[in-house]
Amino acid sequence: MSNKEGYIGVFDSGIGGLTVAGSIMKSLPNENIIYFGDTAHLPYGTKSEKQIREYALNDVTFLSKFDLKALVIACNTADSVAKGTLEEQFDIPIYGVIEPASHMAARTTKNNRIGVMATAATVRSQAYTRTIHWYNDQAEVFSLACPLLVPLVENGRYRKDDIVVTTVLQEYLDQLLVHDVDTIVLGCTHYPLLMDAISSLVPDLNIISSSEAAAETLRRSLIEQDLLKETPGSTRRYYVSDDPDHFHENAVLFLGDEIQAEAELVRV
Repeated sequence: MSNKEGYIGVFDSGIGGLTVAGSIMKSLPNENIIYFGDTAHLPYGTKSEKQIREYALNDVTFLSKFDLKALVIACNTADSVAKGTLEEQFDIPIYGVIEPASHMAARTTKNNRIGVMATAATVRSQAYTRTIHWYNDQAEVFSLACPLLVPLVENGRYRKDDIVVTTVLQEYLDQLLVHDVDTIVLGCTHYPLLMDAISSLVPDLNIISSSEAAAETLRRSLIEQDLLKETPGSTRRYYVSDDPDHFHENAVLFLGDEIQAEAELVRV
């Protein structure tokens, strides 16, 4: 394959990264995409930094067997902990989700008070705080670990008419609203599925999806590097490290009709 025809590799600890893959598919419909979900080791957000780096290295070692023209870390936790390590180890353009979302939040906040909802590992890393401050040194960042949200989404509980979902979300949102934030970053790639539920609870807030921001950054970069695939048609391949049947059932929630291939099981 030429560089333009190469795959965009996307990886996550599970199925949450499909929100990133889905955004890429919408923004760049001709691109070839290969997705790997490390479902044997999810969630990454509760693991140590050493373990997260080890998993991420294994994920990218697998994906690098393919002809990649770009790699997207579709996991805020892995991005916050392992991106530097991956850039040292692999000669592939690597894109994360934290920098694009941080840039958007820093640019669009009106009162410079930004909330971040994320996993415990991402909050501990302070990656969003550092990156937002890089773009807006006047911003105050209030990060909150939301450990109940990923299990809810993984089990198909994300709709705004689900009383359990709205109750959990309201408890988390209250802890950010007390700081008078006008912008909230969804700092986990599972969370965009909760966008409607969050918007129904806080309709006046500016809500930033790290998945959409990452896809737009990738699109601009491919155009700048003249790597955009121009020929019509695309190949999408899906791999997981455990339970491909469960992955396929739940992937429909994230991609709808976009998913047309069964996930293959691999060991990493």
